[in-house]
This record gives sequence, structure tokens and C-alpha cells, in this order.
Amino acid sequence: MPTGDAVDSHGLQPPALAIFRRYVTEFVNRHDFSVLPRIMQPDYTLHTSGLRIQGRDGPYRNAVARQMEQFPGLQFTLHRLFVTGDAVGVHFTEHGASRLHGGARAAWPSIAIYESRDGLLAQCMIEQDYYSRRRQLASRAPVAVAAPAIAPWDETDAETDPAAEAAVTAWLQAGRWLESRDIDIDDSGAMGAIEAVLDHGDVALTRMISGRTRSGESHVVFHALQSGPVSPAFAAAAGGRAGEAASLHLSGFVTLRDGRVAEGNIIRDRWGLFRRLANSNDRHGA
Repeated sequence: MPTGDAVDSHGLQPPALAIFRRYVTEFVNRHDFSVLPRIMQPDYTLHTSGLRIQGRDGPYRNAVARQMEQFPGLQFTLHRLFVTGDAVGVHFTEHGASRLHGGARAAWPSIAIYESRDGLLAQCMIEQDYYSRRRQLASRAPVAVAAPAIAPWDETDAETDPAAEAAVTAWLQAGRWLESRDIDIDDSGAMGAIEAVLDHGDVALTRMISGRTRSGESHVVFHALQSGPVSPAFAAAAGGRAGEAASLHLSGFVTLRDGRVAEGNIIRDRWGLFRRLANSNDRHGA
């Protein structure tokens, strides 16, 4: 064992990372709702699937409670993370066994931007692959959870990289993200192919953060809205009309080297679009 005076590395954590750590370790992975007033602002707001869920002790708590009731052993595994100022960009997977599906198991990846205010979490912009979760529960064939981050709580505050943000913006708007072999989209790694959902169309960014690493790489996490015509296969599955105009939210965590996107993950809200197409079909009696 080392001797001498020990330095508490926790005290050196950026404040945004410290409060996010408490969110993961004290709330999500322990299912302890009593900690919420100590880690979240009362007006905490969750943006996901085009929804705005606001209110720590009301709508937000109720939504999370329903998920934890369905998945009583729910766990949160971090894969990649960086912190810049009051924001944390993160790629993680939630996984567990569903009480509503006879104990069937699933793992669904997520990408998010968590933001703090006055030392407490204030907002999250996130997309989660509930479409993949639904398929896993139905087939009783869960996908594997990717490797955990080695030292997520030892990250230091990263300097923003406007050039990286500009490069990612151009990359998204040009549609190159759907053609890149270096990007895992949704559960394409497990399924062997990227599912066609919308044609290229347009991508409008709603939030983006960046951080330059000590190795010279830069990470960018974004939340965006893609618009375009629905692909025939996805329209057929949802009961919609191929080629009709639609939109879906997506979030991504990408890494740039030498100014180019080198690797990363993107999650599209396929389940939200699927439900909208199915509901539209029901309303029109098609």
C-alpha cells in the first residue's frame, strides 16, 4: 500500500462531472429517488423524442419511476464521456430485465448532453434506442453491452473546439454520416447493417458541445433533427406511406482526428417515428 499523504482526486473533478457522477452512482444505479433534491434543479428538464419533460419531482420522476418499475435491475454503463464547462457529453447503455416481458433482457444505447446550473443538473438532451429495446424484448435476444469506460470520473475540463463543431455540422448537413463506415448508427453493429429510415434530407442542430483532448483528438456530442422522406421498408413496417415527409431526432458522439470524423456513434429516435407513422395511419383509416 502507498504511504504518505493521499490526495483526494474527487475534489479535483470539474463540478459538472462531479454532479453527473452522483446522478449515475447514487440515483440511476441505486434507484434512490431520495437523492434527487441534492443533485437536480427543481425545474430539471428532459428533452427526448421531441418531448419536453419538465419538473424534477413531477413529470420527470414519474417517467423514470415507470422505467425502473419495468426494469427493477436497471443499470447504466458508461462508454465514453467528456466534460466542458457546465456540460457533460456521454455515450452509455442502459440494460436490464423487463418485468412486463417475462424477464426478457435488453440493452439500449443512449447519447446525451447533461447540463448543470449552480452545481445541480438542470437539463438533459438525449436520444435512446427504444426501437432496438423493443426488438430485443420481443425476440428475447439481447445485444451485448459495449466495454465500459476505463476511468470516466478522472476526466478533466476540456477546451471547446469550434473548428471541430464546424466540421461535424458540415458532415451532418452533407449526409456523410449515413455513408461512413466508421460510425455505428443505432444497433447497426449488432444487426450488421444500418436500417434505412429517412433519406438524407436535412439535419438541423439543436445543441452541440465539443472538447479537445490532451492527445490532440476532439470529441463532439450533438442533438439534432433530421427531416426527409420515409424509406419504403420503414414505412411498410410502421404502416405509413413510403416517401412521405417526416422527421426524427438523433444524437451523436463522434471523435475527430486531423479535423475529420474518425469514429463514433449516432442514435436515431426510430421508435418515436414508428409510433407517429402508425398513429397517422390509424387516424386516416389506411
